[in-house]
Amino acid sequence: MSMLVRAWQALAGTVRIRRERSRARYQLAAMTERELLDFGMTRAEIVYELHKPRRRK
Repeated sequence: MSMLVRAWQALAGTVRIRRERSRARYQLAAMTERELLDFGMTRAEIVYELHKPRRRK
């Protein structure tokens, strides 16, 4: 497999992971307080996740 193909696959994987994480953060933001309590999370934790720099894990 060429280096170019591997680079494109790595890039595509990174983009996919970022989209998944973004979608998950916004789904958490849309949850009610009751739903968040079921997960053991607070609204403050969700706000932190939403405003965290994208490049951090």
